[in-house]
Amino acid sequence: MASIYSLPTEILLQVFTDEAITNTDLARCASTCKLFNDITSQCKINYIFEVDNPSHSAWKLIQHLLLYPKTGERFQSITVTWHRRVPRHPKTWALQWNWKKGEEEELDRLCKEWDLWDMSGDICAGWNSEALIPLLLCFTTKLESLDYGGTVLPIMYPSPTAREGIRIHEYCSGQGYRWQPKSDHDDGFDWFDECWGTRDKGVSWFYSVLNRKTPLPGLSHLRKFTHGGCINDNHWPGEYLSQIMLLPRLEEVVVVSKPSRIGNFRPNTPKLKFPTGKTSSIRKLKLIDCSFFEGEVESLAKFTGSLTSLNHALCGFRRKEIVDWFLRANSSLTQDRIASIFTPRPKYEEDLGPVDKDKYYKFRYDYSDTDAYNESVGSSSSEEEW
Repeated sequence: MASIYSLPTEILLQVFTDEAITNTDLARCASTCKLFNDITSQCKINYIFEVDNPSHSAWKLIQHLLLYPKTGERFQSITVTWHRRVPRHPKTWALQWNWKKGEEEELDRLCKEWDLWDMSGDICAGWNSEALIPLLLCFTTKLESLDYGGTVLPIMYPSPTAREGIRIHEYCSGQGYRWQPKSDHDDGFDWFDECWGTRDKGVSWFYSVLNRKTPLPGLSHLRKFTHGGCINDNHWPGEYLSQIMLLPRLEEVVVVSKPSRIGNFRPNTPKLKFPTGKTSSIRKLKLIDCSFFEGEVESLAKFTGSLTSLNHALCGFRRKEIVDWFLRANSSLTQDRIASIFTPRPKYEEDLGPVDKDKYYKFRYDYSDTDAYNESVGSSSSEEEW
């Protein structure tokens, strides 16, 4: 039998990039010997970014990238999944993450460098890992695919009462239950806002940075973008669709589950608009479960011009209008390349743990410190994990 050392690098790369090989498998191989480490360091990373997962995986990723920024160049795709704190399920209550002083200084520097200063406070606060996504895109300079999932903006979902929110905050921060009502009519929302703050933006941090003159590094090479999933929260304002479609190397856009202002027939909802004098270079467009106001289909079709493939499904009563307008606007699009196929995405079954029955809890060990976490599970945060 030939020695593994005699196999050419091309063969070894085929083995290690097989779909059956997970990131965990690659990490184990990398620690086996220097040869495997050299090979795995060339492998692309397909990463699942878990917003507010109690494991703190998102925070640890950024902590790792602060030490080893070159790792970000290996990210090929990112899929965002949402794991917000569920008020009635304590198992989902992600503890507050605590940065070290040197890390906070580096985060402030990066936020200033990439014009992310307005979200540096949320990044350093350690509560909402959604704020890390734009920062992550500063490292992933060769990213090709971003699936933003079914966005869940509230930091707790479904919305808690004020007293529930206060107790969850003080539990996750390791403090005692300090709030006391000022009167019989005190509902606690003043203290709730002091703990959690209020969200005035009404839009995800990721979309709030799309107005930049220069795209974040992680968007410069993006070829496919997907929004939507199993959760229909209507939290993607359609006004950002044109900014996504104008990304320089984007080839495919998938829109799923009625993003806000596409299919939300509410009073005073502005129509979907596209900039004049500009067209998108995307070649594939999928519109799944998206209804439109009158005139929006025409505007969207005229904003394209290079489509070779169109899939529209569950898009209301304007199906014929959709086909006609896109055929007129795209000479490269033919009838046989237009489909109406809906393939449900796999449902993500999350273990939420038991339902909250107790009024008070013993505080869990604070694993927001990576060293304490590593000691408890016997893991490491070295570069070889990636």
